[in-house]
Amino acid sequence: MSKNIETEQRTHRQQTPTKIIVERHYVGTEKMETVFKRIAEEQITKKVKEIAENKAN
Repeated sequence: MSKNIETEQRTHRQQTPTKIIVERHYVGTEKMETVFKRIAEEQITKKVKEIAENKAN
């Protein structure tokens, strides 16, 4: 009988839900790293051009 009681207690307990975190590694068919590098390069190029224009004026 003790086994039945233990089994019943186990079935009545609920497990806490497990959260699954999924990260996207691709944007379309490109890796996120590639996309971030391209954005960073564009921003750096833009900033360099702005600085060059300001110095020219």
